[in-house]
Amino acid sequence: MGGGGSAPSPDKNIGIAALKSADVGEQLLSFMKDQSEVTNEWAEEDRSRFKNVFEPLQDQYIADAKSWDTERRRRSEARDAIADVRLQSRTANGTRVRQAMAMGVNPASGRFQSASQKQGMDQSLAAIGAGNLARDRVQAQGEQKVANAINLGSGMAVNPATSIGLSNGAMQAGAGGAMSGYNTQGSLLNTQYQQEMQAYQADQSNASGIMGAVGTVAGMMSGNPLAMLSSKDAKTDKKAMKDGEALGAVRKMPVETWSYKPGMGDGGAHVGPYAEDFLQATGKGDGKSIPVQDLVGLTLGAVRDVANKVDRLEKRAS
Repeated sequence: MGGGGSAPSPDKNIGIAALKSADVGEQLLSFMKDQSEVTNEWAEEDRSRFKNVFEPLQDQYIADAKSWDTERRRRSEARDAIADVRLQSRTANGTRVRQAMAMGVNPASGRFQSASQKQGMDQSLAAIGAGNLARDRVQAQGEQKVANAINLGSGMAVNPATSIGLSNGAMQAGAGGAMSGYNTQGSLLNTQYQQEMQAYQADQSNASGIMGAVGTVAGMMSGNPLAMLSSKDAKTDKKAMKDGEALGAVRKMPVETWSYKPGMGDGGAHVGPYAEDFLQATGKGDGKSIPVQDLVGLTLGAVRDVANKVDRLEKRAS
């Protein structure tokens, strides 16, 4: 091969995968937009119901709580409590007199009168105690109503806020899906560009004998002279990957930006996975370089898994 030759064309399926990735992202964004319209309607309905139904009831309850514990109400409740005790005392006294007369005891006797005076003092104390308890009860009721009003205020508009959160979450998920699709597209196209440049550099290196500039491509191709051969006729032991298997392997591999150490690779800055992680996730490669064929195949499989997942979401939503 002579210097200045054209770089070999990369697999056209890389570009197809990139466009499919972006299309998947746009479909997800469209789906989540529809979802956000539904949750926006929920938020509007919840807000309207809160303003027109619950807020007037809350205002009424708060006003009642603020006006409950008054001196007038305390006096009224105390009067009623004292009256109840006195009524019960009169009834009890009448019963006691009748019982004494039935047993032949003279109610006008000094002993009976002495007992009646003591009973009267006890009843007076009971009436006073009942009045105080009634006052305390009014105060406690007022405090409880105020506490309830405070708690009520802290929980206002929970449903509208939840609905708005759902709406915002739907839009964010849709936008995130679209951005993920575009990012994947950019990554795949960047991989395609790198492969074109590496292949071109390899061609130039073979002609000029400069091996240092193509360290990465040489490492990827070493021991695998058929790296880009992809015909069905050249393959055996074919076995389909399970649904989600490729995407699961991609998720296990960190993708970072990095630069080659001096004297290694092409010396440039790149973005991509590491050979050690690729070997652990797929069982392919030697832990130092990544076979191009396996990298492309795994990427296409992951894109297919994402597309299948979106198709299932669309079917459930339709």
